[in-house]
Amino acid sequence: MKKIFTGLLFISVLGTLYAQRYSGPIIDMHVHAYNQELGGMMFGMDHPNPLKNERYKGVKTPEEQKTETFKKMDEHNIVLALTSDGQLWKAENPERILVSGRNMPLDQLKEMALKGELAAIGELNPFYGGITADDTSQKPFFDLAEELGIPVGFHVMPGGPPGGLYHLGMDLIRVKNANPKQLEKVLVSHPNLKVYVMHGGWPYLEDMKAMLYMHPQLYLDVAAIDWVLPQAEFHNFIKGLVDAGFGKRIMFGTDQMVWPETIDIAVEAINSADFLTLEQKEDIFYDNAANFLGLSASMTYKHKQK
Repeated sequence: MKKIFTGLLFISVLGTLYAQRYSGPIIDMHVHAYNQELGGMMFGMDHPNPLKNERYKGVKTPEEQKTETFKKMDEHNIVLALTSDGQLWKAENPERILVSGRNMPLDQLKEMALKGELAAIGELNPFYGGITADDTSQKPFFDLAEELGIPVGFHVMPGGPPGGLYHLGMDLIRVKNANPKQLEKVLVSHPNLKVYVMHGGWPYLEDMKAMLYMHPQLYLDVAAIDWVLPQAEFHNFIKGLVDAGFGKRIMFGTDQMVWPETIDIAVEAINSADFLTLEQKEDIFYDNAANFLGLSASMTYKHKQK
């Protein structure tokens, strides 16, 4: 009898764990589209990850990048992708690609927004130039986003693979410029602006909590850290945010560039978090981003029927 009870308990536990795996719609808040002019140097480049002793194989052409990314989106039920330079893919997959403007002149961004072709500005990444969010050079972008009523995605740490400073020409990046507190002056001076911190504000967990507490218009994505970091470190970081009450402000993202397999790793990083309820996973995978982006009730209903 004891053996039967133990067996039933084991089956029950397995069933509970299985039930916690989310399979509904996903919004990826951080994807890149490239052609030979935009990101051409990335093609064929593998990504070494000494933190996990892994290496991710790079696609070789823009067409392969697009095809393999769409394939992974199908596999994981990714119904929307906020895509930097997404205009390169929009015509082929208009219902799933939201365009985020990156490295564009202000007048071009404004023109796209007024035509309804721009969902966000980002990613803003002055980090690579040794510049922080509160530098005067960044103010026009925040001003424009607030004027247009569209959000901004702002890059902080990490920058490139571990040690990328030394072998990828990223000689201006500095850890001292990566703290999410650099956004405080921007948020105070732009109270109607929605900003999301790309890469979660890692490793500044306590500072990220403080920023989220103080500024309700601030969200974050977990792009890149959900596949670069060892799973235990990633889980510790997001658990700290969730335990502090900020589970409704965390959004899923991959930062997919030319390594499609990282999408699999990123999705699994959330699904394997046994401290998250199914509802919390749904928040991270879909609901938080839908709220942040202001998706219509009809669109979210349509997505959740898939």
